[in-house]
Amino acid sequence: MLNICIVFAQLERETIQKRVSDAYYSRSQKGFRMGGKPPYGYRLEEILMEGIHTKKLVEEPGEAAIVREIFDMYEQPDTSYGDITRYYAEKGVQFYGKELIRSMLAQLLRNPVYVRADMDVYRFFRSHGTNIVSSPEQFDGIHGCYLYQGRDAQTDKLQNLKGHMLVVAPHEGLVSSEQWLNCRIKLMRNKTIQANRKAVNTWLAGKVKCGNCGYALMSIKIQSGKQYLRCTKRLNNKACPGCGKVYTEDVENYVYKEMVRKLREGQSPAAYTNLKENPQVKQIYREIEKMEKEISLLVDSLAGAGETLTDYINQRVEEIDQMHQLKLEKLSVLAENHATPEQMEKVASNISLWEEIDFEEKRFTVDKMIRSLKVFPGSVQIQWKF
Repeated sequence: MLNICIVFAQLERETIQKRVSDAYYSRSQKGFRMGGKPPYGYRLEEILMEGIHTKKLVEEPGEAAIVREIFDMYEQPDTSYGDITRYYAEKGVQFYGKELIRSMLAQLLRNPVYVRADMDVYRFFRSHGTNIVSSPEQFDGIHGCYLYQGRDAQTDKLQNLKGHMLVVAPHEGLVSSEQWLNCRIKLMRNKTIQANRKAVNTWLAGKVKCGNCGYALMSIKIQSGKQYLRCTKRLNNKACPGCGKVYTEDVENYVYKEMVRKLREGQSPAAYTNLKENPQVKQIYREIEKMEKEISLLVDSLAGAGETLTDYINQRVEEIDQMHQLKLEKLSVLAENHATPEQMEKVASNISLWEEIDFEEKRFTVDKMIRSLKVFPGSVQIQWKF
């Protein structure tokens, strides 16, 4: 697929240049409008660029200092969204007249408008399949970037960078490329519970969610020594009613009994086959093989193709590439949820020796059996992997 992308890169460049040029001087699709509200930390200033009247972002000192402070805090390995939102709530700092919330903070930290973009930033976006319109020489370690929603991209630009458009902007960034990339990579690695924080309070960590909002539940120890589960969204900004006062031990006992019952229902280790023998996996492999054959035929058709046919081939290859990525993602999910016969033998053994095995073995067992747990006031809902 990489070679095919290279073949068509030149064919697309003129079209992309025009689309970005239009957006650059007027507005982005689903994004920041040059005539609208600027990103926090900047104000708008009228400028004349290449004979065109437009606006440029200029640093707003007070807000820019807070932006830099946010990046400084989040770059620290143990700092969470909640730590930052609570910090500014206690200080009474508002963003656009509102209290800082998780979604606003995530958007700010992901936005390349703040980075002093250099070649490391160029390589980062290129490795994620972003259409980079500016030349490598323009990534000078001084100026920020605009990330525009790709016209044909299948995902939101904040979640997946593939197919969107990046252009170096005329304004100066606020944070170094090293710091911005450290925060961006941390964001990519983090799910509901940060990957760099090792679970210590409950072997349900990473699986157990609030039934009301879907956020992770955190096991917190109280003065009596008992632990209970608290909704992280409620802890952050009280935006969720939570699941009531639920003791961690009670949920753990219930989950263990349900795992025992699940295995006794006939889910024996012998029922787990080789991943490639899974009917769904076989079908996906057949579909991928069919896609690869179609791509081969399309590439062969390039020789002597006119402009109209070339445009069609270009569009069709993009469509196939998107479908190919979806199939690979589905394979990844199936592989993650799959347990080998050997692993299931270990699961069965762990269940029978539950009081004797250590914390990590319990986490392994839960991971192989359970996809997620949702806790509601008075009930627990388990989604099994089989």
